[in-house]
Amino acid sequence: MVENRRKMAAVLGVFLRMLRGEGAVLIIRENLEDFSAKLIADLTKFVDVFAAKWQNHTFGFRLYGMCQVQNSIFSHSNFLDVHWTLTKSEENRLYDDKLATFREFLDKTQYTEDNVASYEWIFGKDFISPGGIEENRRVLRRFRRLRPGQKMLDIGVGIGGGARQAAREFGLQVLGCDLSSNMIQHAFERNQRDKDHRVEYQIADAMVYRYEPNSYDIVFSRDCIQHIQDTKALFRHIYTWLKPGGQLLLTMYGKGHGVLQPKFHEYVRKRQYMLKTLDEYRETAHGAGFTNIFTENMTPRLREILEMERSRAIANGDEFVKRFGKTLYDKLLEGWMDKLQFIDDDNQNWLLLRAEKPVHPHAYLTEAGA
Repeated sequence: MVENRRKMAAVLGVFLRMLRGEGAVLIIRENLEDFSAKLIADLTKFVDVFAAKWQNHTFGFRLYGMCQVQNSIFSHSNFLDVHWTLTKSEENRLYDDKLATFREFLDKTQYTEDNVASYEWIFGKDFISPGGIEENRRVLRRFRRLRPGQKMLDIGVGIGGGARQAAREFGLQVLGCDLSSNMIQHAFERNQRDKDHRVEYQIADAMVYRYEPNSYDIVFSRDCIQHIQDTKALFRHIYTWLKPGGQLLLTMYGKGHGVLQPKFHEYVRKRQYMLKTLDEYRETAHGAGFTNIFTENMTPRLREILEMERSRAIANGDEFVKRFGKTLYDKLLEGWMDKLQFIDDDNQNWLLLRAEKPVHPHAYLTEAGA
């Protein structure tokens, strides 16, 4: 039935009528080991925007999360046995320009299937963030201490290369979450191939999903949190999830101190970014209770990476055009030039923040509030 949308729609419509009231929960489990991992993205998109009319009202589902079944991972090395947790809602929502959810916005704008594949071509196998595997290794080494067996939450895990690298090279146990189903389907597929039991993935909004308090040694995120509107709430959540003494490490796009140019404003608007300065991120971390806060403006390094990747793309332009087309090639080259200009104008910055949750957090919060 998973490939028959008409039957699925009929069944989901019945479930919507059976569920009582706003917020009622539906859990759907499917073993997809005999299917392409792309079906994970297709099914997530389908249930996330599904709606049905009943008694003059239109109801739909809100996606709480799509997770792997741990018993299948550890008993059968099956990483494609998954379940969706959905809540019933009266369907009167629009995220932006007729898009129902932020996940749909991501998958239909910045992270289309072609864009994701082209980003990986640029940044290197398994990566869609600047500098690829080597830069991610440099960033991971910025943690003050990494020990095998520590639990990491990777927010905005993308196609999963960074999570698998953290497990493979540092022995960490990683849960990677992302809201873009177009990206994370690749993470599921590759872990089904590699069978690394230290890594799990889920489709979830880190601002909505309830992770266990005091359960992670490390929270990590590469170039993701500029997508999140309420940064203060995010830092409070992360603080709660970390164990006492746990570490936070983020890289993210931010804004500089130059006069913001109209083209930069338009870029930020189209991407729906929420950019802050380095000082604002530091203040937000301090306000959430973090200590030992270290920040760095890594924009000069971003410029180096952009220039290297642009040169490589030009040198291999024929290969790129053959695979992705001239239109996308020209768009990416224009994007590189725009970002380099944004850097020159001190509009766009690339920022790093590292911080710790105090070993005795209650004592710190009492002192800070005094």
